Amino acid sequence: MSDHSVSEIAHTFISEGIAKADMAIFDALLAEDIVVETGLSPAGPILGREAYKSIFSSFADAWPVHHFEIHSEVTEGNFVVIQFTALTRFTKDYYGVKATQQFVPLREIHQLEVIGERIIHNTVAGVNFPFEYIMYPVLKDAVLGSLKTVE
Repeated sequence: MSDHSVSEIAHTFISEGIAKADMAIFDALLAEDIVVETGLSPAGPILGREAYKSIFSSFADAWPVHHFEIHSEVTEGNFVVIQFTALTRFTKDYYGVKATQQFVPLREIHQLEVIGERIIHNTVAGVNFPFEYIMYPVLKDAVLGSLKTVE
């Protein structure tokens, strides 16, 4: 890395891009062809920076962050794993689910792969039960509908 370390890039993306929904950070730090595996796209990975920005900004608009805290960061080569919690508030209807105005905690772990000062892959794991239960009417078909059955 010439100007920024792998850990600095990942930390800035999470603390500024994700926590503050700063799309300029998405533009600065994400590869154009990034692949993102996240519950915000239950049907399959998000392909590309513009798609990620669109999906994430829609989420952040409906679920603004009121408190954000990074708990751990581990860097190994070009991979960085960051665990954080966020307290969001469901302020606007989201994918047809009526806003509840409730404060909803999120706990996530992002595994970010950085190549050439850009994040090329983000795998998101979350323990976000309140969010998932609120969004269940929409998520159930997207998540369960594609599962195969045994005859």
